[in-house]
Amino acid sequence: MNFERLSAENSKAFTARFGQFEDGVITGIRLHVPRGSAAGRTVSFDIQAVDMATDNEWRLVHITIGGVHDYRFVCSEQQSYFVLSDGLKLDCAPERCVLDLDPGPDEWSPEQVHSQHEYSEQYAIGLWCDYAVSDGPFI
Repeated sequence: MNFERLSAENSKAFTARFGQFEDGVITGIRLHVPRGSAAGRTVSFDIQAVDMATDNEWRLVHITIGGVHDYRFVCSEQQSYFVLSDGLKLDCAPERCVLDLDPGPDEWSPEQVHSQHEYSEQYAIGLWCDYAVSDGPFI
């Protein structure tokens, strides 16, 4: 699988390709937190989403955040965040990458992800972001 690096220049086209991931489904989350600095920490997501570039076919999108220094994932019997009802927001700046899997319907900024409010129950913040797209398998 060939991964591509996301940046401020190409991240908007990436999320637009998948319709901002609205109603996408998270089918996998892998967190790797070895001892040492945050530089070696990664979190990877497998998300099923509609690829608007290929006649709206479903694809499996693999997104990896590296250099992870902040994350939050919530799952309980009362709340499930596997379906991305409001899509996702991605901000890849040169010094950090913010992936918000629960951005809510309101105005969004990467700085608000940390704040305690009714949104941003699932996010990862790191130094870089890579992605790859495959045809499946679907779960």
